[in-house]
Amino acid sequence: MHKEIMNFSDDIHRYIILEMFLKTLDRDKLHVAQLKMGKILEEWYDQKSNETFQDLKKLRDYLYKQGCKIEKQRSDEFVTEYFVLFRGVTETRTYTNIAIRNWVSQEMRRVLGMEYLTPQDRK
Repeated sequence: MHKEIMNFSDDIHRYIILEMFLKTLDRDKLHVAQLKMGKILEEWYDQKSNETFQDLKKLRDYLYKQGCKIEKQRSDEFVTEYFVLFRGVTETRTYTNIAIRNWVSQEMRRVLGMEYLTPQDRK
């Protein structure tokens, strides 16, 4: 891994997880309408989706200003790959789908105010 990319590694990771968390919120929102408290939960999902989108946009803009662009390259049933372009240096990040699910679960725990792990906790 290139030395400059390492300085932004946590931000790149957070961007990827926030993007997947937002997709998960949108997908899960489709299922809450059937619940008795569906309307309230839909409002909560909308609020959290908007907050997450704003966080993602700020992070994307920050990374872009630093010379970083992140794109999902490919995905299958086991892994998802992201292409990172940072000031002319390219890197491919590969996440197992189980790892992404676990990180998105930690993000949900954070949003719900529960105890959660950060990438630094796992080092």
